[in-house]
Amino acid sequence: MKPIIKAAGLSLAIVTASFYATAAEAAQKIGYVATGPVLAQMAKKSNVNDQLRKEFKDRIADVDRLRDRLEKGVDKLQRNGELMSEAERTKLQRELQALDADFKLKAKNLQEDQRKRGAEEERKLVQKLQKTIETIAKKEGYDMVINSQAVMYASPKDDLSEKVLKAVK
Repeated sequence: MKPIIKAAGLSLAIVTASFYATAAEAAQKIGYVATGPVLAQMAKKSNVNDQLRKEFKDRIADVDRLRDRLEKGVDKLQRNGELMSEAERTKLQRELQALDADFKLKAKNLQEDQRKRGAEEERKLVQKLQKTIETIAKKEGYDMVINSQAVMYASPKDDLSEKVLKAVK
């Protein structure tokens, strides 16, 4: 009977040890990053908005000039419309309609181009952020890094946001 008890005890010890080993293997080191604020800081540091403003400066000035011409023409029509001859008033109205159509088209195209370039720059920042997070995660032994918005609770020691921001500089 003693050998059976010893065998059962030994089996129990082996099974228990294997459960702990499996649990230890299953434990992963998980970190998190507040990607929204980090991306905002990255955009601010790289002056993306200033770069885009410079890139579209001439087109913005052109649209502003068109707007000014249109506003002056409308003012002129409102002030002097009753004093003008029918032919002059019709001519001015047609010029204003053409100017308005040109203004709307150029403003719409400018806005669309700015949106596309902004999205391009944002994609570049996101790629840079992902590479930086991956580098830090590998260096510090993290098995997984998730967005902080998906975390209900986590230890502040697993917040990699500041490390990512420093590494991105």
